[in-house]
Amino acid sequence: MVALLVALIAVLLLDQAVKLLVVRRSVHESISLGSIGTVKRVPNQMWMARSSHRLSPLAIWILWIVGACALDALNTFLLVGGWFCGLLLGGSLSHAFEMTWRGYICDYVCLRFWPAFDLADVAIAVGAIGIVTNLLSVAANPVL
Repeated sequence: MVALLVALIAVLLLDQAVKLLVVRRSVHESISLGSIGTVKRVPNQMWMARSSHRLSPLAIWILWIVGACALDALNTFLLVGGWFCGLLLGGSLSHAFEMTWRGYICDYVCLRFWPAFDLADVAIAVGAIGIVTNLLSVAANPVL
């Protein structure tokens, strides 16, 4: 449980701090990453908000709480890894916070070969891959 909370808080604080720096520094400019891309402010919508039905902030928070409870139960009963659950929850919490506060998600890493993303997206991807990998290893080696 401690790993889950540490990862959740760390991802939320780091992602929002980097976004604050990027928004303040690069309102009209981008920061070069050399030949691989740039760091600049790219406003995006959360994938659920891209549909024709606009989600209210209340709906976003209810969905986040339901998902957080499900991941906590998964972590508690199947021991899939608190760090991975924390990464997934921290990234999704950062996005929910931004959608409620700003009305959009501020992505900032723009690689030449990939769509814009942020630290929360990386945390969500790593957390999801870690949870799936742990679940598959538990399924492959059941405890009798």
